[in-house]
Amino acid sequence: MYCRNCGEQLSDYDRVCPACGTPVDRSSVGGANAQNESANRTTYQDGPQTYQYNGAEHQTYNYSGPEYQGSYDSGSPGWGVLGCCIPLVGLILFLVWKDSKPRSAKAAGIGALIGVIAIALFYVMFLILGLSLGALVSSGEFDFSEIEDILDESIRMIVNGATF
Repeated sequence: MYCRNCGEQLSDYDRVCPACGTPVDRSSVGGANAQNESANRTTYQDGPQTYQYNGAEHQTYNYSGPEYQGSYDSGSPGWGVLGCCIPLVGLILFLVWKDSKPRSAKAAGIGALIGVIAIALFYVMFLILGLSLGALVSSGEFDFSEIEDILDESIRMIVNGATF
């Protein structure tokens, strides 16, 4: 078998090319060589394997054995709350985790969606409130002097130490 990147000949046990460091893709190899690999799999996948690359010794690690714990996909509602409070973070977490942590990604994505919808609703609500208040003021049906009198009285009471 040869390296798909540099063409260097590889042994049956190489997980990376010793010349260029490219990971060896054994899934594309068929026939007897693939059967040989599955028969010898335990001989080179148990524990770290060392290889030479650019004159230095490196190690690869077995991430599929029983000692590998993997990341826990809880799907916690906390990710949804985070996504709701900061929709951009929720969207980023959804995109990063959609393949590796689907439940947590879904929670963060739904939270981000709810956050964006809530922001849009608040925007529309305040827009309507502002337009309504503007129409009332321009038509003369609303007088700011009443609000000014109430605020003046409240400030006087606070300054004089009175409670409401």
